[in-house]
Amino acid sequence: MKGLTYFFAVIIAFSITACGSGTDETVDETLEAVELKGFEELNLSEWGFDLTVMVPEAEIHGAPEVVLTERGALEIVVGLDFGLEIMFGEGDIALLKMDLQDDLVFTSEIIKEEENAIIYTQDIPDSGVKTQNHFLYKAEVGTDIFEVRDVIDGEYGSGMIEKMLEAAKTIKATNKPGEVAA
Repeated sequence: MKGLTYFFAVIIAFSITACGSGTDETVDETLEAVELKGFEELNLSEWGFDLTVMVPEAEIHGAPEVVLTERGALEIVVGLDFGLEIMFGEGDIALLKMDLQDDLVFTSEIIKEEENAIIYTQDIPDSGVKTQNHFLYKAEVGTDIFEVRDVIDGEYGSGMIEKMLEAAKTIKATNKPGEVAA
């Protein structure tokens, strides 16, 4: 999956160089690469994050509930099946993997791993507690690094974790006044 990361890096590089070059073809490819069906862009500037992210369409799933927590995380919940948490951080996947391995309560299994993302399950054997599905994505936007994960209080199926990870990968900087979109 390292190729996917490099693909997005190349797309971003082309987008930056395409500004003013007159090549609409690159711009169209960029838009297609981050478009999710049934999702719409949500601007997070109102909550102090100069970012946008794709979330399920409000018309179908209800309006997103966005809360800036006391610890500085931005929680975005849409309906019962979608919940992202975005916060500044290191996005240290290696550290998370060590924590999962050393956990004395949960047994964890890594389901999918990419250069900047991991999907994993946590379970308490023989406890009757339902297996929990989680993800962590390291989003690099300009010089900032954000940790994007599922909302800790949510119970999400593995399919929705995949969808939320795909949505997390759409995070990008908002255009400041006077800037031209690539």
